[in-house]
Amino acid sequence: MWVLWRYILKEHIGPFIFANCVITLVFVLNLVFRELPRILSRGLGFTLVVEFFFLNLAWIVALAVPMAVLVAALMAFGRLSGDNEITAMKASGISVLRIMTPVLFMAVVLALFLVWFNNAVLPEFNHRARLLASDIARKRPTLTLEAGVLYRDLPNYTLLVQNIVETPDTAYVDSVFIDDNSEPNASKFITADRGKIYLNPRNGQLTLILYDGIMYELNLDKMEEYRQLRFPKQVLSIMVPDMVMERSNSEYRGDREKSAGMMRIEISDNSRETQAALGRMSEKIMRFWNTWLPQPPESLDRKHSAPEFPLRLSRILTEHQRLRQELAAEKTFIDGLKRKNYELSVEVHKKYSIPFACIIFVLIGAPLGMMARKGSMAMAAGISFGFFLLYWATLIGGEELADKGLVSPFMAMWLANLIVGVGGIYLLLQAIHEGAILSVRNLKSLWRGMTERWRT
Repeated sequence: MWVLWRYILKEHIGPFIFANCVITLVFVLNLVFRELPRILSRGLGFTLVVEFFFLNLAWIVALAVPMAVLVAALMAFGRLSGDNEITAMKASGISVLRIMTPVLFMAVVLALFLVWFNNAVLPEFNHRARLLASDIARKRPTLTLEAGVLYRDLPNYTLLVQNIVETPDTAYVDSVFIDDNSEPNASKFITADRGKIYLNPRNGQLTLILYDGIMYELNLDKMEEYRQLRFPKQVLSIMVPDMVMERSNSEYRGDREKSAGMMRIEISDNSRETQAALGRMSEKIMRFWNTWLPQPPESLDRKHSAPEFPLRLSRILTEHQRLRQELAAEKTFIDGLKRKNYELSVEVHKKYSIPFACIIFVLIGAPLGMMARKGSMAMAAGISFGFFLLYWATLIGGEELADKGLVSPFMAMWLANLIVGVGGIYLLLQAIHEGAILSVRNLKSLWRGMTERWRT
């Protein structure tokens, strides 16, 4: 038995690693094409760029592993079937279920690993990735000077140079013009024949060393005070906010930045707040009833109450309108809590339903590979891809419906496993009874029958 286990698992290791790498690469390339231009425009260092993509690898791994299980099962069992090794195993008295047992066992192990990963590693990586993305969005782009173009991105300064020669850390410029509005009571204009500009990456301070220039200064409170100062050399330092990458920290976490335990606690808190809001609504209704409608009409003294009736009616209508507004506010609050609980429940079930897909995809991939005949491997791959699309389309659609409260979170997240699992069980039964649903002859016969029925 252990020889069989080692042999079958060995056949799966290579395809699983290959499929995992390819699928991860596809996700990473999509992320690179979408985010890399925006990140590079911020002037980030290489380590920050690597950290950003490394943190995003967590959700990629959570999605890629189940997909790799499907591809590995299909490729491994397809190879065994193509070389007639499945037939030899059956002839030796080894059943299909026994052949699949080691793969199902490893699928269970991978599913348990992903459950731990989704609750312990993925929330932390998602949290750090969100904080890093917000820090990158706040960071000011690097200083990009162009000859003959006004540069207005410096606070309170406008800079113009006519010629520029850039080196990795310093820009050498000629014919410099600077409009300085950093002081509210003064206006300065500086010209210089030449200079050099560099940015201190540690404190975000821009330093301009100007040579052979003139500074014109006008006091805006006393317009008659005007100064003109020539200088052989002058150093001007400008603090540029958000030029340096500053890392932030936040205790707030979104739904995908929490473990299942954290979300269950929040769901319980929201349920208690919902019950408290319902209690407040009931209390307000009873208070209104006991205050304004306590006595039957016949108990009132008509002689003395008639003049007071319009005033009493007006107060009742006013309090009734106020009660309606308060009840509407409480109802909006309750609806928000219920909607939030639906979203949290969806995320809780997702942390378990996607890992469970490892087992479901073995039920799909193994029978498809076993039943693949010579020359029909591409057909088996196409059908498995169809199952994969069905799974993710059902999962994504169910999540959208559950977030809107149209279906239960459990049904939304587990319906895909149920549908694809039923298909997998059907394929497994076909493999046990040696059905050849993937043979070209059977499919051609099915197609001819459908076309003849359509014609008639």
